[in-house]
Amino acid sequence: MDKQEFIKKLAKAKKIVIKIGSAVIVEKGSINLSLLKGIVDDTAFLIQKLSKQVVIVSSGAVASGMSIMNVKNKPSNIVHQQALAAIGQPELINVYRKLFGNHGITVSQVLITADDIQSRRRFINAKNSLAALLKWKSLPIVNENDTVVVKELRVGDNDNLSFHIANLIEADILIMLTDVDGVYDRQPSQKNAKIVDIIDKNFDSSYLNGIGEMGSGGIKSKVESGLKVSQLGKLAVILNGRKYNAIKNLFENKEYTKTIFEPYDVPITSKQSWISSCTPGGVIVIDKGATDSLKNNKSLLASGIKRIYGVFDRGDIVNIESEEGILIAKGVANYDSSEIEKIKGAHSSRIVEILGYKYSNDIVHIDNMIVV
Repeated sequence: MDKQEFIKKLAKAKKIVIKIGSAVIVEKGSINLSLLKGIVDDTAFLIQKLSKQVVIVSSGAVASGMSIMNVKNKPSNIVHQQALAAIGQPELINVYRKLFGNHGITVSQVLITADDIQSRRRFINAKNSLAALLKWKSLPIVNENDTVVVKELRVGDNDNLSFHIANLIEADILIMLTDVDGVYDRQPSQKNAKIVDIIDKNFDSSYLNGIGEMGSGGIKSKVESGLKVSQLGKLAVILNGRKYNAIKNLFENKEYTKTIFEPYDVPITSKQSWISSCTPGGVIVIDKGATDSLKNNKSLLASGIKRIYGVFDRGDIVNIESEEGILIAKGVANYDSSEIEKIKGAHSSRIVEILGYKYSNDIVHIDNMIVV
């Protein structure tokens, strides 16, 4: 993708997700209001001058709580972090409300948990809620519900959350604001380190690491989220959010350093992306014949199943693996684990005979599956 193609795609972008990291707006344990005001002004420009629909994924709740409670260092205790998030989240939203209020823009608060992503029903509910807010011209400010989640049930970090929100609203571009100019081709501290202008699906991110003092993601998680957005055939870009008018300059095509992600020529669907990103509830092991069928765009039938692992319900996401333990696909199970245990290896015509009922001829339908 050359510069002109990027500019054309950017101009056509209607729905935008902006991820604002702690490294951008948090300074010495509190919110930098001057920096945040600049980002708000740029966002208002997108909404009011360019008629864009915007959703913001914002960090900063814990930092706001630390400022209010005069806590100097971010605690490692998860309960203390949750308590600080509970104190800081209302203040963070209030700051956004005042700053956007100066532009006549109404904001709304949306708190997301991993369950809202993993459950297809709740995923669709969240999708519909965000669509309604955008239709009413209310700017959603999204954050993970840090007060109630535990480590095992987290979305992960706000980089990952921003990808899920981009998928939810079917955004045209994800803009990730951080405190560096983009992705470097080696550790920034090393001599001759340079910015990677364009990242494609062949990019090797194994050398990336680092977690900011206030943040939880680091540059590697931003690259992973950008690549997942590009899988959808959409744009993603990493910008230095501490630079004045970074977002406005992007849309006015001004020259400055950034990293953009090459959209896939043959993208996956939003549903396939959701399936791919969900944590599986169990594993279905299949024989070679079933493996070949899946690779030829066929559904998974009971006859090809050798064994299962885990306890899962109908509608849960499952990994589908070969007998050698190679991941072949992920998909939505039409039967729970106890039912599959009874009908594995059987022809579809015998399902009613064995169970006394039948939901479907297939265990995982090809429309509810992504072959990897």
